[in-house]
Amino acid sequence: MSILKTLLPLAAAMLAFPLTALATPMPADHQLVSRQSSTTCGSTSYSASQQSSAVSAGCSYYEAGNTVGSNDYPHTYNNYEGFDFVVSGPYQEWPLLTSGSYSGGSPGADRVVFNSNCQWAGTITHTGASGNNFVGCSGTS
Repeated sequence: MSILKTLLPLAAAMLAFPLTALATPMPADHQLVSRQSSTTCGSTSYSASQQSSAVSAGCSYYEAGNTVGSNDYPHTYNNYEGFDFVVSGPYQEWPLLTSGSYSGGSPGADRVVFNSNCQWAGTITHTGASGNNFVGCSGTS
């Protein structure tokens, strides 16, 4: 009987461990990666990899304190449109191109938005927006 009293709490703890592990929230980075998928801005489609590469390029400039192009990318994105991004700001915007990484010149209509921790926040475009405003690409609202 005393062995049973000793083993019973141990067995209960062992059974509870996997349930506790399942109830633990996923790390933010994992949630972010699973939320970042392919997107369409106007009629242009981008893979998750293209968006990730753009964030990495923009983040490299941001962390080094450097900018490129006449509009000084990356630069602060103030979210005047009120998007519900998947991470909190402050935000930076960086041009998203169909091929390669932005290195100056025309930035095109599409942007990735990332926060000061270099986490992807969303993807936006001037296509279909009025003036110099943005609308969300698919998956960003």
